[in-house]
Amino acid sequence: MKGLRREWIVLAVLVVVMTGVSALLGGRDAEDAREDRANPSTYNAKGSGTKGLYLWLQEVGLPVRRWERPPIDLPAQATVLLILGPRIPFEEQEAKALEEWIRGGGVLLLADDTVGGPVPGVWAGALAFRFGLQPRTGGKPGTLRPAFPSSYAGGVESIQPTGWVRFQRQRPEGWAPLFADGAGDILAIKRLGKGTIIALSDPGMFSNARLEIAGHAPLALNITQDHVRSGVILVDEYHHGYGHDSPFFRYLKGSAVPWILAQGVLAFLAFVVARGTRFGPPVPAGEPPRSSSLEYVGALGDLYRRAGARRLAGDTLAKSFRRTLAELLGARPGEEPVKLAVRAARRFGLRAERVKACLEPGPGVAASDEALLKYAQAVHHLEVRLRRRTFGPSRDRGGSTG
Repeated sequence: MKGLRREWIVLAVLVVVMTGVSALLGGRDAEDAREDRANPSTYNAKGSGTKGLYLWLQEVGLPVRRWERPPIDLPAQATVLLILGPRIPFEEQEAKALEEWIRGGGVLLLADDTVGGPVPGVWAGALAFRFGLQPRTGGKPGTLRPAFPSSYAGGVESIQPTGWVRFQRQRPEGWAPLFADGAGDILAIKRLGKGTIIALSDPGMFSNARLEIAGHAPLALNITQDHVRSGVILVDEYHHGYGHDSPFFRYLKGSAVPWILAQGVLAFLAFVVARGTRFGPPVPAGEPPRSSSLEYVGALGDLYRRAGARRLAGDTLAKSFRRTLAELLGARPGEEPVKLAVRAARRFGLRAERVKACLEPGPGVAASDEALLKYAQAVHHLEVRLRRRTFGPSRDRGGSTG
């Protein structure tokens, strides 16, 4: 029982320590770990993140803010909205509100490589579909120069996209491809009402790892500077998962705590399965030694002596010994004494004649108290030998007698 309790304590302490270490160091480990999936959030300081772009725009004096709410309630001072590689699909209501905001004079930089058309009632599809562009794969990395002079291309000699997605113009009217190759458009511009939409098929161009390559940084600066005027530049973080939960759970998502907890649960399940699994056939528990025959005789001796019932005492002791021997041999309660004696001799190495004499005491047992006591001692001696060979040495006081 103590061993089992100790195992539980060790397991609990192990889980607590692993969780504590993960909570303290998980954030730091997460910063240095390799990314399994691109995350273009401005909170992400790793290679695929856009934290460098966000901080750089602030350093050059542009009013840039993170936006962690749906685009259906953009503030009036917002003039430019950057949507950089959204990880959560836009709902139909959000896309409609965004289009109205652009028509009212807003400028949208949509950097998205999502591929896939809308599925009614399930998914609104890539946001570019709403504005007449169809994202398709098939492009190749390369170096591209501006297709025509533009304020966006000032100081930008070339760009180096590495993504495989290109835009196909389903509704070509109004779209001007500033950068394109044989597979389609990489950056295209369109006036929409009073506003402008700038679509980029490779959001990785503005990532921390590639912002300083070719003309990527000047391109981002030109787009934002040309349209910010006296307003504010917003960066959409709502579709990267921010604003959906509390800061505490947001921190846990970025740390190794969920993985540590999962490992703890698996360790606990393995422990439970190991403790509850039987390896091999069931082994019956050994029956503890009962009170010795001498103790039994001593307790009833006076009663039998006063009643003059030596024969009754002998028969009672013989029945008790027969019952004990039958249980140890697995025999029927009514088995004949001769057969019991033979089986006991074969199994336990006892003399069959002595066993039979104890099973069927003769009339001399009732002749005197000394004869009855001698018979009881003989029975007790056999019982001790039987139990020692069945359960091992007995620890009771009677086990050391005879």
